[in-house]
Amino acid sequence: MSLFQSKIDPFCSFTINLGPLYVDRVFDSLLIRQGVKDVFKMGNMERFGNYLEYLKKKTNPNSRLQYAVVQFYKGHFYNQLANHSGSLQDVQHFREKALCYYQIYLEISDRQDESRYYAQWQTGMLQDMLKYPWLLAEDSLLKASALDPLRGEAIKKIIEYYIQFKEWNMAHHYSTMAMGKFFNKNPVAHRRWFINFDAYNWNVARIHRIICYKLGYLTTKFPADGTVNNQAISQPGQF
Repeated sequence: MSLFQSKIDPFCSFTINLGPLYVDRVFDSLLIRQGVKDVFKMGNMERFGNYLEYLKKKTNPNSRLQYAVVQFYKGHFYNQLANHSGSLQDVQHFREKALCYYQIYLEISDRQDESRYYAQWQTGMLQDMLKYPWLLAEDSLLKASALDPLRGEAIKKIIEYYIQFKEWNMAHHYSTMAMGKFFNKNPVAHRRWFINFDAYNWNVARIHRIICYKLGYLTTKFPADGTVNNQAISQPGQF
């Protein structure tokens, strides 16, 4: 395949590894080649809807890998539709569709690139938003974290859950992990799929300090390597 062809082929590693903005541009080009007019004037809902129509009607996957990638894109575009929809009923519907397609992708694909982390991470996020049992969502998020040691978003979500329910010991366990693995280690130079900077910047340390305070620890310092030194204080904060 020539470089020009690879740039407009949504199913190749060249495209998928460059992230969502590049994927959108590729699908814009494909729609234009199909005769769709005013692509760049469309709103988000219309554009993502057209991408899905292209995948449903204009693709004929000729391999298991290509079929798997189609499921990934369907999950991604339905997820984006949910993010831009103003109807709660539509949001629920789009999230259920996205979850289904991400799960199919994870089941049939053996790709080990960033798309697998993203699909697994979003599976956990969607399961939580759709009110699936937390243990199911947590398992998906932990699987995502194990897939890519550079990405901290899945652990960030787990920490937020345990803070919400004031389960400070569990929150501390994962927050300590985040400090060691992700603090000041933003992977933006090597990853593309929706990096959340708050999973790597000063917010990681701020949240860890709050958790330590709730447990009765005074965090004395945050060395550059992300390790923490805890010292007990006599009067823990009120939960």
